[in-house]
Amino acid sequence: MKLILLLLTFTFVLFTFSWAQEYANFEHTGAHEGTGTFNNAVLSDFTWVATGTINGSVQILDDEVFDDGNEFENTFGQANNAENLRIQIYPNGEGTAGQPILSKAKLTIDFDQTTPDEGWGFCVVDIDVENCLISAIDEYDNEVPVEDINDWLIELFDADLIEDGVNIPKWDASHAALLGSDTPEDYVVYDSLVIGGMDDSEAAAAFFMPDIPLKSLVIDYENLQESHFTSYHFYIASLFPIAIAEKMETTIDVYPNPAKNEFRVRSLEFGIDETTIELFDLNGRKLLEKQIPAGIETVEIDVSALRSGVYLCRLIMENKSVTKKLIIQK
Repeated sequence: MKLILLLLTFTFVLFTFSWAQEYANFEHTGAHEGTGTFNNAVLSDFTWVATGTINGSVQILDDEVFDDGNEFENTFGQANNAENLRIQIYPNGEGTAGQPILSKAKLTIDFDQTTPDEGWGFCVVDIDVENCLISAIDEYDNEVPVEDINDWLIELFDADLIEDGVNIPKWDASHAALLGSDTPEDYVVYDSLVIGGMDDSEAAAAFFMPDIPLKSLVIDYENLQESHFTSYHFYIASLFPIAIAEKMETTIDVYPNPAKNEFRVRSLEFGIDETTIELFDLNGRKLLEKQIPAGIETVEIDVSALRSGVYLCRLIMENKSVTKKLIIQK
């Protein structure tokens, strides 16, 4: 039921703001580290770093095309030409029961500002004979409990149904871990490791949408192959851009920001044209609409009934519009 409600919400959002989706752009600042940026998204920019037994440089690719129909693309648009990080690690080598996994890599995403509690997501693609543990740090510097991460999982899917077979990873809810689609049901990967006897798979993927503010996101990636290099692709995307419609070159102040029970909007353009002020939450719901007659330069908006969170304040004036991010803190 929760998933159905989420998807209905996203369908409404995409119908209302079909242009309001954006994938992150990645850059290198070193072989295994770099930055991620958005042109307009509410989701803040971030730095990323990969550590471990990585084969060569972490690659930034933009040539993946998912099969139509998965909820990640339904929510954020086609991944074609969207950038992603590809991380490849060395084979594990000979493994025996009780021996630690030696071939692994950790991808850490540190956000420049605490994330909003909704409206963005990430996707891990090409989980073959591997194990990916998902973890995160919340706004209070606490590790997010596994049961909360379980709630972020929207869909396990095959990103490329053109290939023969259907490759879908398994989800281990007790560890918040993805397991490659060919991992046997009784395969032990945590305390006692036995390597070998597994086939390759292609394009097994998982889509997550966090629902609490985060400071960082971590993927611990372990290769369960004894003789093959393995890799995965990581995407991150946001629903709402700062400028939902055409940006305009004018000065508009939204203050105080963060706001508590009310905020003010001020612009000299209010004195020229009639203005409409709209306030949205990150699910696309319009929470209020206020008409401002020409001649008024400052408007006070009551938000005492709204809870703490990130909102979008949109102003529409004579074929121009601008949207400002508003934070409410009670």
